[in-house]
Parts: sequence; structure tokens; C-alpha cells
Amino acid sequence: MADITIKDIADKLGVSPATVSLALNDRPGVNAQTRKRVLDIVKKLNYTGTGFSRTRKGQKNNDILNFLVYKRSGKVIADTQFFTTLIESVERAARACDYTITLTYCENETQFLENIGNVLATSAAGLIVLGTEMQEKDVRLFEGLDIPIVILDNELLGMSVDTVMIHNMKGICEAVNYLYSEGHTTIGYLKSSFSIRNFEYRFLSYKYALDHLGLEYSSQYTFSLDPSMDGAFEDMNTLLAKAPQLPTAFMADNDLIAVGALKALRQNGVRIPEDVSVIGFDDIPMCTFIEPELASISVPIEQLGTIAVRRLMEKINNSGADSSFLRIAVETSFIARGSAGSNAAGAISTVK
Repeated sequence: MADITIKDIADKLGVSPATVSLALNDRPGVNAQTRKRVLDIVKKLNYTGTGFSRTRKGQKNNDILNFLVYKRSGKVIADTQFFTTLIESVERAARACDYTITLTYCENETQFLENIGNVLATSAAGLIVLGTEMQEKDVRLFEGLDIPIVILDNELLGMSVDTVMIHNMKGICEAVNYLYSEGHTTIGYLKSSFSIRNFEYRFLSYKYALDHLGLEYSSQYTFSLDPSMDGAFEDMNTLLAKAPQLPTAFMADNDLIAVGALKALRQNGVRIPEDVSVIGFDDIPMCTFIEPELASISVPIEQLGTIAVRRLMEKINNSGADSSFLRIAVETSFIARGSAGSNAAGAISTVK
């Protein structure tokens, strides 16, 4: 059972990977019966991976890495395909280096201050921080910690810290160029109503790509939507009820927003892609299970986790000698699918 993961346990119990993680970390949000079922199967399978702070027999404390999930709101970091895969990739990469991962959730600065002492008490060799929702000012919480640290999924410009992030600009520019090549000159944006650095960089990249092509940015084509699929669906329905003028294509901050908006557009009589093309970001598996299949910007999630662990290993193995800070951007690529087509009909004035 050496290769068993949190997802394997979740599948056996019929619960989500997040539920398993919460149970293993004794976090609220899991009832006593479910917690007992998780702990019973963990004991039966002798599982000692992600989210379980018990060390292996004969293992030294400095064979532990801590994966700290830092949430400012939880509106973006949630039990989604993207973050489940990312956590699992970190676990696998750490295990390949003969390290055990312990998982810590911090939902705000207060929880961080309460939990960081426990993290340091394990004498973990290093710390990977899921910084998707972090802002630059949050980095100060880690100042003075005598432990190698790598921030994952946030660029944090201007901060002296190692980061492994997504190359947001490349993917956005490729997608906008594709739409332009298909005849689209009015390209809108489906923007998250909750801001994180990745979304900010994607929006800036979209505006840069328009300018590079000689296209004018128009704020009337930027729609603010909740970052969840259901929330985006509801918000888009509300906006469409006002019969706004629509562009011939939309870029979106992520796939969940794109899927929610696509469903609302179709429900309101807008044909996809004949009337409006839609492109998401992340290329989660859901993209190929909707109709039409969602064009998206593919993120190599496995590489993100693996590279973060490798960089942390470099810092651990060169402790005291490696004072440099690296910003590693993982390449993205545009995936054309049925939701993005040619602009044959031109812009539509209002919702039908």
C-alpha cells in the first residue's frame, strides 16, 4: 500500500479528498462517524502520506515536509479537481524523495499564528505553502522562520521568496490570438468577483494581448462573476436578464467561471460557439464532459507540485549555501475545443 493516496481513501469511503484531509488533520467540518471511518481505514491500510502527521516507523522528524494551505477566504481554494490534483502531485513528489507530507490548513492570519508553532515543532525539513489566495503582505508571516520555504501557485512580485507559478501571460496571449485568427475582434472577459494574483495577471495579460493586436479594450464586455461554477451561473443569469450587448467571444479567469457562464448563455438562447465563443483556464477534466466541450488553457498541474518539491529539496540540501530566490514559471498551452469557433455571424446586439 506504499502508493496509496488521499484520493484512493476518499474513493473507498465515497467521500471527497478534502473530507479525508480534514479528518486526518482533526479539522472542523467532518462529523464524528465519518472521522472514525477515515481513521479506521487509514490504520487498516497503514497510510502515512499527505495529511497524516504520524511519522513512519524509524523515520526521523527531518524526513517530513509540511504542506501549508493558506486561505484568505476559501472562495478560490476549494475541493475542486485542480487543487485535489495539485495536493496529490506534491504528495507523490515528496514520497519519491523519501519524505512524508503533513498537511496544515490556515484559513486566516490568526490560524496561521496558532498553527505555525505546531508545524515548527515537528522539525519539518521544509515548508511548501499553497499561496493561491495570498497577497504580498501575507509573506511577512513567514519572515524569520528558520526553515526552507517555497510558495506554490503565486508569483508574489517584489518579494524575496522562492515561487513556483503558472505562466499566465503565455496561455492568455495564445488564446486571444486564436480568437483573433478566427475573426473575433470584440473579445470580452469573464472576471472573478474575488481577486487573486493569478486572476489579476490573467486579466492584465488579456488587455495586453488585445493591445498587441490593435484591438480596443471595452469595459462593457467585462462581466464580474463569482469564481465558482454555480455562482458564475447565477451571476451570469442576472446579468443576461438586463439584455446586455455581448461580444463574439469571452475569455474567463478559470474553467469553473467559464462553465457556469456557458450554461447561463445557452439557457438564455445564446448559441455556443455560433453566437459567442467561450474559453476557460486550467483545463480541468470537466472541460471534456460538457456540451460543447470547453476550450481552455492547459496547466501542467503535476509539474507544478513536482517542481515545488524539487526546489525545496535543493534548498534543504544546500542549506546555508543557497541564498538565491528563484521564480519558476510553468508553461501553459491553449487547447482548442468546441466552445471556441469562428466569428461567422458577427457581434450580437442583445441576448435573444
